[in-house]
Amino acid sequence: MTILGRRGRATMLIPALAAICFSQTSAALADSAGQSSLATAASQQKFAFILFYRTNNAATQAMHKVLNTELQRRDNAALVPINITDAQERAVVEQYDASRTPMPAVMAIAPNGAITGVFAQRLLPAHVASAIVTPGQTKCMRALQDKKLVLLCVQPAGAQNVPAGIQQFRSDKLNVNRTQLVSIQASDPAEVKFLQQLKVRPDTRSAVTAFMAPPGVLLGTYNDKVTPTILMNRLAAAGQCCADPNCKHRKAATAAKPTTRR
Repeated sequence: MTILGRRGRATMLIPALAAICFSQTSAALADSAGQSSLATAASQQKFAFILFYRTNNAATQAMHKVLNTELQRRDNAALVPINITDAQERAVVEQYDASRTPMPAVMAIAPNGAITGVFAQRLLPAHVASAIVTPGQTKCMRALQDKKLVLLCVQPAGAQNVPAGIQQFRSDKLNVNRTQLVSIQASDPAEVKFLQQLKVRPDTRSAVTAFMAPPGVLLGTYNDKVTPTILMNRLAAAGQCCADPNCKHRKAATAAKPTTRR
């Protein structure tokens, strides 16, 4: 995810994986050994680390060794080896477009079907750790990979109210079908890593909303006084406004861009 700061500078937060299509979730798969393993992992709320390979060469064995060592230390992840030349595994290979990736490759799949990491030809222990993300982050990543806008509302301990401006933005006819609302508690210990990335304090006293757009751009974080206009203007400035060429937010963003002299 790219963070667009207040001065327009961008840094990476979540990998942009939205180009990979979801024809169905892992839990819906059946038949082959790989499909069965993916379905089992999803039903057990485990991350599935698919090791795609063509031949059992030194690189494949090295990636398998790292995966096997790291996953044995965890109870929330499973190893799923898949040979991309196996006709029985064609559905999985096509679903994740694995044939386009340099082999061998590891793809991490969250229980909800979100792809949380892709690592080609070389795998480090840190890669495995980075791909096991928080529940809130998996929801955001899945929505972004489904090409939706995301409003992540981080609530103070015990609070449940979504800020009025967020509700109004989401209910607007331009946004209702393309926006996903995700709510998490700032005090949730399971979300510590994600909140640290977002720079949101666990003891926040008011709701903080992170506004995200595909493929993984963080447009900004806002307090509970944010308005729909602020969000629409930010969206337009990022080039992800609605499809209406006469949209006032699109026109405002265009007018605000500096002209270049020749």
